[in-house]
Amino acid sequence: MMIQKSGFLIFILLILFFSGYGAADAIITDDTMTHDDPAVSVSASDGPDYLVRFVDVPVYESTTYRGGVIHPSLGVKNTGMNDTSGDMVNVSGYLGSYLLLPVISTFPALMCGQEQTITLEYKLPDTIEYGGYVFSVMIDPDNLTHDTNTTNNMKKAGGMISITSPDDDSFIGCEACWEGYR
Repeated sequence: MMIQKSGFLIFILLILFFSGYGAADAIITDDTMTHDDPAVSVSASDGPDYLVRFVDVPVYESTTYRGGVIHPSLGVKNTGMNDTSGDMVNVSGYLGSYLLLPVISTFPALMCGQEQTITLEYKLPDTIEYGGYVFSVMIDPDNLTHDTNTTNNMKKAGGMISITSPDDDSFIGCEACWEGYR
């Protein structure tokens, strides 16, 4: 009787052990992560997974004007289980809810595990209101890479970007020049 119970117990333990095999998502950590970066959860399905690690806007571009250009840099890593098919990956840039006009907004697709720092270029729309805005990016907004985890494709830069009127001497004494800026 004791042998039957221990055989049954071993059978149950084997079922429990093998039923969980491969069912959970993997947690991937990187030795280069900073203490602010959370562990990245990666789906067990095959495919790329683009992660925005950081977004920086140069300090000298923290104050700009309508129609101005900014040059953010961002760290991107393909933490997925596969390489990306396709040649270029699109990145949309935003100031608050304003979609910025792309000048340079793509980067070469990354291989599995590859990380890269890229610099992009966006033109501010002429219709943007004066004020302070947070800059953010979204990698592959149309999911053309078939990213397995799109929740980590967007990130905000620290600080604010201020949109101000032009500081141009040609505007002094020219009331018509200020039309649209007041």
